[in-house]
Amino acid sequence: RNVVASLRVAPVGDGHHGRDFYKFFLTTYPEHRRFYKGAENISGDEIMRSERFDKLGDAILLFVHVLSNIYDNEPVFRAFSRRVMLEHFERNVDPALWNIFFSNFWQGYLQSKGANLTADQKEAWNTLGTMFSQESQAYLTKMGRPHA
Repeated sequence: RNVVASLRVAPVGDGHHGRDFYKFFLTTYPEHRRFYKGAENISGDEIMRSERFDKLGDAILLFVHVLSNIYDNEPVFRAFSRRVMLEHFERNVDPALWNIFFSNFWQGYLQSKGANLTADQKEAWNTLGTMFSQESQAYLTKMGRPHA
C-alpha cells in the first residue's frame, strides 16, 4: 500500500500527469529519446503539447497504477508484467532499463512532482520493481528476446 499512497501526486485520468512523466524522463535522461522515433530532439514544452505523449502518458500512468494495485496478487501481477513486455517488443527498449524503471525513473518522477517518499515507500517501489524486472527478464528470455 506504500506505493499506492505515493501515487497521489500522479493520478490517472488527469491528462497532464502522464505528459509530465515524459517531460521529466526525456529531459532528465535524454539518452533514452532514441526509443521514441521522431522525438529525438523534442523539448519539454513540445512534450506537454504533444498528442503522442498525451496518449503514452495515459498508458504509462495506467500501467503503473494497475501494477501498484495488483502487486499483492502475484499471478496477475506477473501476467500483466508480461503483457507490458509484449507491448514494448517493437520499440527495442534496452532490457536493462526494466531493471531500473521503478527505482530510478519512476521514483525520480514522483519526487519531481513533490512526493516526499518515505524510506518505506522507496523500499516498496524497489520491491515492486524487483518483481517486475524478474518477470520481465524471464519473459524476454523465454521469448528469445534480448534480456539483461
